[in-house]
Amino acid sequence: MKAWTALPWVLALATLLGIPASAPAASSTVTTDSTASPDSVLGPAGAARGDQQGVTVEPGNEADEKVLNAEAVDALSAVEPQDHQLVNKWMNFFMGAGRSTFERWLKRSGRYMDLFRSVLQREGLPPDLVHLVFVESGFNLNARSVSAAVGPWQFVRGTAKLFGLTVDHWVDERKDPEKATVAAARYLKHLYSIFGDWPLAIASYNAGEGTVLRAIKAQGTTNYWDLKLPRQTEDYVPQFMAALTIARDPAKYGFDSVELDDPMAFDEVALKGPVDLRALARLADCSYVELKELNPAVLHAAARGAGDVTTLRVPPGKGEILMQRLQQGERLPAVNLALKHRVRKGETLQQIANQFSVSAKSLARVNGIGKKRPLRRGMLLTVPASLRAPTPEIIDPATDPRASTAYVPARNLGRPASLSGHSTTEGRTAITVQKGETLAGLAQRHGVGTQDLMRWNRLKSAHVTRGMRLKVRTAEALAADSSRSDSTQIAELKPPRARGSRKHQVAAGKRGFPGPAARVTHTVHQGETLSGIARQHGVTVTALKRANGLASARIRTGQRLKLPG
Repeated sequence: MKAWTALPWVLALATLLGIPASAPAASSTVTTDSTASPDSVLGPAGAARGDQQGVTVEPGNEADEKVLNAEAVDALSAVEPQDHQLVNKWMNFFMGAGRSTFERWLKRSGRYMDLFRSVLQREGLPPDLVHLVFVESGFNLNARSVSAAVGPWQFVRGTAKLFGLTVDHWVDERKDPEKATVAAARYLKHLYSIFGDWPLAIASYNAGEGTVLRAIKAQGTTNYWDLKLPRQTEDYVPQFMAALTIARDPAKYGFDSVELDDPMAFDEVALKGPVDLRALARLADCSYVELKELNPAVLHAAARGAGDVTTLRVPPGKGEILMQRLQQGERLPAVNLALKHRVRKGETLQQIANQFSVSAKSLARVNGIGKKRPLRRGMLLTVPASLRAPTPEIIDPATDPRASTAYVPARNLGRPASLSGHSTTEGRTAITVQKGETLAGLAQRHGVGTQDLMRWNRLKSAHVTRGMRLKVRTAEALAADSSRSDSTQIAELKPPRARGSRKHQVAAGKRGFPGPAARVTHTVHQGETLSGIARQHGVTVTALKRANGLASARIRTGQRLKLPG
């Protein structure tokens, strides 16, 4: 069953509950058909025919003089690879030394590719932006970088919350394949509204829009390929374009033997109140491990959604079983929402209370903290729930959050600029300085001046060292320097001050060689097996055993396993 197809049993349940057929069904899913045309997202072409009689003008959308005389605005353009030496370099890497890594990413992509593409398309973005996930996380939902960016789209906590994701002690929606993609789509749309150019927007997704805007202001060009940026960002866009080129036609580039994982398939259920996954598994005739695999954002055995509504994925066909049993009077138990917290050095009771959004006085009272028994490092505190947990029940269809993408709250963000970028690779390449080469010799070989090379690469002197990467333009590209046409919009540009990027805080050094940087770990839960854990993270049992030095497949509850990249 497709993850986003309508479920026949939903209509039956609606009838049982006395809901009109036109109302949203209680378990309808949010994702649209991945084959929906771009017109259905960006607006039907027929909408332009406003001179037809009977057409109703949307309030607030009247065409005044300003609208009638405004220049046309481009719709979000398609994303296409560009021909550049760095793109070719990364393609050769993925087909050569990095082949095994790319094969693993490509295999994992089969599970999530269709879902991610459909979300991007529904948000009005080119579906091919899904290939950013290759270089962000390799389609590993549990990926965590050295800068604490998490999930397939690698959001740090602050940016995740900025774009509507919940990150707390119960859930980390950065790991949710659908919600994280909605947030990433909105961030990418925001970036495109600033730069009007996909290479610049994609570079900003890695380095932050402030970094790229300051580079544009300082260097006087909106051509991504001419900008001197952090080395990681200079590699990021070519890596994306290389992954996009190969993944569009894997057989052409020798990856036809890679067997893609089956697409993610599930039913969705929405319940009022927190839900214990173990109890839900028993009622739905599935395993706890299956539920954890389908709901990677749930951090514990209990799930608690925003607005007292918990939406969970269950294996295909199990949603019908679950709803039938709830309709027949079976009940899920109330969830104990109390948590435990080990006091660390320097923490105060008020800080801990703020962290868990509870009253400090309530925290002290529950744990017997007072003048005679002060807070001490190493204490194990019981953190009371901020709300009393009700018994889970079927949600009222009228309040089902899956009827729209409102399950990820929209954010209105101001734009620091509005540019019309034009990134072109025509007449541009990159070279690597070899042993014994000089800047003057390289300039002569490429038919340009030494001062040109110094200006393009922001060099303070003509001294170069082996391994240094230099941007080079042909004489034709030099004659048609696009920075002249950029001068007006750049003169008006006022980039934000440097404070660290919205997305990754510090882009340079977030990871080295492309893709997920840091090893991630998995803590073994009761009932889990090594094969189940391997399947959950898209790796083989052999690789998992090798990474942890295991002689057999035996594991124990609480054991922490290293996951191969």
